[in-house]
Amino acid sequence: MQTQRWSEYSPVVGRLFMFTFIVGVATGLPEILFNFYLVSLGFDNTIAGQMVTLTRLSGFLFGIPLGLAVDRFGGIRVVQIVGIFNILTWVLLLNTNDLNQIRLGYFFAGTLFTAQATAILPLLSRVTTPAQRPLLFGVNFAILMATGSVSALIGGYLPGVVAELQGVVATSVTAYRLSLHSVLFLTALALLALTGLHRRIQLQPQVTDSVAPTPDTHMIARRLIVMRSAGRFTLGFAGGMLHPFINLYLRQTYDLSDGHIGVIIAIYTLASVIAALVSSAFITRLGAQRTVVTMALVAAGVMGAAFIEQPIVFVLTYTASMFFIGQIYPAGDVLILNTVASSQRGFTTSINNMLWSLGWGIAASLSGWLQVTSGFTWPFIMHIICMLLTAWLFWRNHYPTYASADRPQTT
Repeated sequence: MQTQRWSEYSPVVGRLFMFTFIVGVATGLPEILFNFYLVSLGFDNTIAGQMVTLTRLSGFLFGIPLGLAVDRFGGIRVVQIVGIFNILTWVLLLNTNDLNQIRLGYFFAGTLFTAQATAILPLLSRVTTPAQRPLLFGVNFAILMATGSVSALIGGYLPGVVAELQGVVATSVTAYRLSLHSVLFLTALALLALTGLHRRIQLQPQVTDSVAPTPDTHMIARRLIVMRSAGRFTLGFAGGMLHPFINLYLRQTYDLSDGHIGVIIAIYTLASVIAALVSSAFITRLGAQRTVVTMALVAAGVMGAAFIEQPIVFVLTYTASMFFIGQIYPAGDVLILNTVASSQRGFTTSINNMLWSLGWGIAASLSGWLQVTSGFTWPFIMHIICMLLTAWLFWRNHYPTYASADRPQTT
């Protein structure tokens, strides 16, 4: 595959990546701070798990409507409307202590992430060639993971800064609540990054899909799309078992400070960034399907070392696991989206996100309950089992796609 200069890509790509970065930080900060905010309000890990379930459940319920809306009205318009709604939701969410209102607000707060995740890949596909997609899908996922590092660093230290300015304790409700107001500013900034982009995309000629199906041919049954995406459910389940609670695990098991936890989360998130950036090389050499299966198996094996309860061992183990898992997402996107017509990409992306959100949401609630009743042992075991199931589901399905970005091959 020939290396392409950045100037060969559409200028729209840079704007879309900027939007991805800002939304990633805006949705990443609550993942770092909201658990601590709930604890400061007097709630336990069970409630934290329920909140993760609610935000993923919103992704599941709104996935298909948002996907169809993206195919019908365009991703930019859909994201702009959802972004405005997200700002109003967070205004309500941060001005109440009532648990039911918090649940309702956090449920709807998940729609911005769902809209962004549903819209961005069809938009990138609209302005790129199949040969460009493995690299750009990897870069897009790398940006999302990089925002996790940024969010972790900001989230780790922001409550302390706010506490110093306000004269309160860093673990107080006031410190966390004021810190979470940054979500409002970042969401508005993300919407600003999209200004004028809808018209610009509509005026730009659609890139010819020389190897992928055309809009008028090879429309595949929606049940087949669901079957090919089944591995996203187990991948989400594996993530929901552990990822939303790593900050609580590090604090409760090793008694680490918020700042240290933020640095550790930034480190293993950086591993995902690097993984996504190199994923196109693996996709080109192994094929997208083999890349997904291989990385899922290796990630499951590596996580076995997490049962050695030493902080340095856990950090190294989880970082290595995140590196391998970080290659599964862009490889899976290339694998699945190259098998559908362009007019089905919004729906296909929504199915991927819905199944992932459903798995993540169910696992988060189950994991929160397991932690309260028996600790973290079973969440770790179930994470490993689900990674093995992910490898099996992607291996057993047939994907008439491409082993490299520019050479057709049935895998």
